[in-house]
Amino acid sequence: MQELLRNTTAYKLLASEAKEGRLANTYLLIFNDEDNLRLALTEFARLFFDDREETYRRIANGNHPDCLFYPEAGKILDKDGAKAVIEESCLSPVESKRKLFVLDNFHRANATVQNKLLKSLEEPFDGVHFLLGATSEFPLLSTVKSRAKKLEIPPFSTKEVGACLKRIYPERDDIALYAQAAEGSVGRAQRLMEGGKFAVIQEKSYLCVSANNAIIPAAARALNNISEKNEVISQIRRMYRDMLFYLTKQPYAIQDGISEKLKTLAKEFTPAVLVFALDTFAEAEKQLNFNANLSQCVEVALWKIDKEKRKCKK
Repeated sequence: MQELLRNTTAYKLLASEAKEGRLANTYLLIFNDEDNLRLALTEFARLFFDDREETYRRIANGNHPDCLFYPEAGKILDKDGAKAVIEESCLSPVESKRKLFVLDNFHRANATVQNKLLKSLEEPFDGVHFLLGATSEFPLLSTVKSRAKKLEIPPFSTKEVGACLKRIYPERDDIALYAQAAEGSVGRAQRLMEGGKFAVIQEKSYLCVSANNAIIPAAARALNNISEKNEVISQIRRMYRDMLFYLTKQPYAIQDGISEKLKTLAKEFTPAVLVFALDTFAEAEKQLNFNANLSQCVEVALWKIDKEKRKCKK
């Protein structure tokens, strides 16, 4: 994964700016792989300091006094956390020329927290920099985005994901299928390969995709206890996509039990309706990133698709 990240345009751009001594006050790293967002932030954070391996190890282990990660291990940054960041940013670096605040999962920070940090992001003390990490820029205030220089890592190619998976799982011989299904995300491919909670998400996502108008509310309510909201939307979109691939005779991304069910279900749709479904859930994903309720978001989208489906049958 480190090799993939260091070969990105975003990484090379930041490395160039650091080398030339023209670092911005605040950077916003957009990376759609939440599982590996912290790793990406760690890789990018090293560029603010010297290039010794010992420095990198200390940053990765979270014990470098001038590279501070907030929040810890995926907790949501709250008002008290924002206050702590502001107070700490007033203090001079301990052993480096720079002091870096890495704000992980910033897409989860609410508007109050984002507003509280605005002045610090725009006019930090000398030597202080901010690195914000988010899987999407939709939940971020325009005032935050205007104060940060954006670094975006686009989805990796199937070939890149496959090569990375091969390094992680050298004994697996089915990597190509999962690399194709991952939509450019190594973390998503790993969840597909390792199962666990993914199996539950997949089952409930299929229940939504296959729901007729009588059970749409119940199918949506079944999502209430799932915290991986974006993963649900991603799986639903993948299922509509695979049905579209089946109807238009394109190759499947992955063959599994759900895909076999999708082949049967696809006969109830037309390609036009499936394209409409993909667009509808793309919009649902945007709403979700603005802190919309998952069940309500999915239910509204399913009703729209059901209406379009019935209209095309007339």
